[in-house]
Amino acid sequence: MTQHLDFTPLAALQHPLLHKFYRAQRSPMRIPDGAQPWVARGADILAALNLTPLDGGQWLTGLLVSREHRRQGLARHLIDHALAATPAPTWLFCHPDLADFYQRLDFTPSEHLPPSLAERLQRYRRHKRLVAMVR
Repeated sequence: MTQHLDFTPLAALQHPLLHKFYRAQRSPMRIPDGAQPWVARGADILAALNLTPLDGGQWLTGLLVSREHRRQGLARHLIDHALAATPAPTWLFCHPDLADFYQRLDFTPSEHLPPSLAERLQRYRRHKRLVAMVR
């Protein structure tokens, strides 16, 4: 990572840039309604995530680092900046294979979720294996 990077919330007028980033990475991810996207950017967006407010905290979705910028600490820096600016319990759902990755980013497994997330997790688990984590 030799270029200067900014870790900032993405203004609503710039949301199309994040949609373009997700498409360029061949990801089906999108910005959920009510979410605040955060990005790591130099000349272009290199990584992104979305934080959706909910009772008692927030939900992290859509974490993606561009293929050519992985394994450089971008995910950690982006998460650290976003959560420092919006300090609240932050939950995410991930495949069990990714639990170690998120534990290295200071998330811990959690079965205690806000009701809206508990219901969502129950629905999602009907079709896929997921772990709930919090930081």
